[in-house]
Parts: sequence; C-alpha cells; structure tokens
Amino acid sequence: MKQTVSLIPAPTVIQPGGYVPAAYADRGTPRTAQAEVAVEAAGKGWKITLSWACPKPVDDIANETDKFIDACAILAPTAADAPWMTMGAPGQAVEGYLWRPDRQEPWQIHAEGLGSVRRGAAAGAKAQGAWSQGRWEIVFELPEWAALERHRQVALAVWRGSDQERAGLKSVSPGWLSLD
Repeated sequence: MKQTVSLIPAPTVIQPGGYVPAAYADRGTPRTAQAEVAVEAAGKGWKITLSWACPKPVDDIANETDKFIDACAILAPTAADAPWMTMGAPGQAVEGYLWRPDRQEPWQIHAEGLGSVRRGAAAGAKAQGAWSQGRWEIVFELPEWAALERHRQVALAVWRGSDQERAGLKSVSPGWLSLD
C-alpha cells in the first residue's frame, strides 16, 4: 500500500484534563495537512515509510522546556473495532511505533484509551529519519507485527514541534487505512 493521506487535527475536545481543550479550542485545521505512507512486507516483518512537509524541523530539545520536538507514530488495532482516535479503548487496544529525531531507536507503544499510552523498548525495530528540503522521511523497519498482519490496517500521527504539537495535539489520519 502506498498513498497520500489528508490529515485532520486530533480533536482537542476529547483530550484529558482541562487545559488543552480550553487553550487549543480554536485548532480546527491540521498543522500537517498531508502525509505519504508506504507499507510493504519485508521478510517476516514490515517496512513502513512515512513522509510529510515540515518547513521548520525541530529535532533536538535538550535543555529546552518550552519547545516541542517533531515526531510520528504508526498504529495498528489489536481488535477489529478498536477506535483509532482515542488510542483504543479498554479491551480494544492499539499498538504501534513512535519515532522522534532525538532517539536512536523507536519506542513501541500500547494504549487502551486516552491517557493510557505505555511506551517501551521496541525489540528488533529500527527507524531512520532524515529531513531534507522541507520534508521529513522516516523509514521504519519492523519485526513481525501480529496486529498489522491480522487486521491489515494502520493509522498515522504526526507532531510538528514548531507549532507546539505534543501529546494529543497532533495531525492524524482520518481513520484506519487499509493495506488491501
């Protein structure tokens, strides 16, 4: 599967806590309008390439408490009807991989609803990111991924640090994207 995806802003109204829904209530357009994604089987694993326009990359925030870093994530449902927008639900988890330019390895993530994201080492996974001519391109090389193999769907999230995107402030795919 290879396609261009029009992204939408993650709705701030569903974010936990009171600050983000109030402070960012006017975010009606995605900070990253489109992304290109290619998903292909690679041996027993997967190669996923994600790219998007980013005119002002933020690739390091060491010792900066008022800046936010660029990032992206690829998700797959572990249950057929797992909601992507809320990062799953109890008993309907989503799992995936999170890339940030200031890390050598991606994180593996698991969630069953807003505010439940757990992240840890991603055994056997690699992610290589490069920024050039106003675009990020990230290549994930992933081991066997049962959720992706079983449900053949992915969802995308992109954070643009220069626009203060972090946590639930992000641009996302408008739903699950089918590999078929």
